[in-house]
Amino acid sequence: MKVGYSVVDITPDLGIELSGYGWYLGRKAEGIIDRLYARGIAFEDNDIKMLIINCDLIAIDENISDYVKEKLSEAFGLSKTNIMIVCTHTHTGPATGKLIGCGEPDEEYRRLLAVLLLRTGRIALESFREVTCIKSFKKEIDPISVNRVKKDGPLDKSVRGMVFYFREDEGRPLALLSYGCHPVSRGNIKEISADYPGAVVRALADEGYDGVFMTGLCGDINPTTHKGMVGGGTSEIINEYGTRIVKAMINTIDNIEPMKDIKLDAFEFDVNLKLQQYKEKEIDRQVEIHEANKDNSPGIFIAVKIWAKVMRDKLQNEENPYIEVEKIHVFRIGDVLIVGFPGEAFTHIGTIIRNEMPDMNILTVGNSNSTMRYIPTRDDIENMGYAALSSCFLYQRLP
Repeated sequence: MKVGYSVVDITPDLGIELSGYGWYLGRKAEGIIDRLYARGIAFEDNDIKMLIINCDLIAIDENISDYVKEKLSEAFGLSKTNIMIVCTHTHTGPATGKLIGCGEPDEEYRRLLAVLLLRTGRIALESFREVTCIKSFKKEIDPISVNRVKKDGPLDKSVRGMVFYFREDEGRPLALLSYGCHPVSRGNIKEISADYPGAVVRALADEGYDGVFMTGLCGDINPTTHKGMVGGGTSEIINEYGTRIVKAMINTIDNIEPMKDIKLDAFEFDVNLKLQQYKEKEIDRQVEIHEANKDNSPGIFIAVKIWAKVMRDKLQNEENPYIEVEKIHVFRIGDVLIVGFPGEAFTHIGTIIRNEMPDMNILTVGNSNSTMRYIPTRDDIENMGYAALSSCFLYQRLP
């Protein structure tokens, strides 16, 4: 088996509007704490090639994702199904997804981003090295995170990942790690930062590893620093988060046996989400509720009015507006499954999957290939929580 690796700087210019933390904040970048990167990992075994592009971004528009996949597929002869584009979901980066009122997209940067992601994929696919050994691991840590929706609610404390080793003259080992926590440590600031995922990669470099960090399912999970919109995460705290996650690997990996059956596979399958049976009356009711509070929350009222128009059009023009198709993307690398969700899924969904496949090391990741919506669990839907209802105005979806 062979693996390729690439790193491309995708940091935007100052002045770009940042995405996250609320409605119509006009939060334009005034400085850079740490730079943003796209990192590629390419895999090749016999006739199978696969590619992951992981970005320090809040989300990716599926039009950009589809374009990049199409071009790389044409150039390198691999199926688009064998290309996964994932975002870490940092809230201190540019607006690159479809989010209403949460940072205005910069079209020039979006065009440049497509070029940079193509470069990331190309370099990874042109830099294959023979792998001498692969190890996968899972290790619980003292969590950096809390369930933000439910006190003492589900919390996945495990760091999961895999390490690829090469001949010493072909470069240092490559680690792919995952942990589920919203990258909102720094809070509502006007500086660009990769948040704690960037700290993980820096900590890996300090230990002698190239690295990629994929954010696990975290729709209901925040870092312990996060105090509403303030964040509270200093660079010292965030760097400690990165070190804590990496130490889980360092303290475990030497005791892990190498993989024996290294098989590559990639596939996608559709899940039909049943949406609530909103009619015009329910749509109008949401407008009324937010209009009554518009003096206190003018931004969300603007977003709700836009949402209402889009939803009325949806009801009129779609044959079945109450079914939404989510495409789940799966990569297999030996005993590791990387399961990508096109949205912000709750952590318990990952637990359900792992319980059904206890013999596999399963990395469930969000914001894969696009970010369509939050994917909450039943209790949040019944409670009409932020993920179940208010976020739909942001993503322009029915609950």
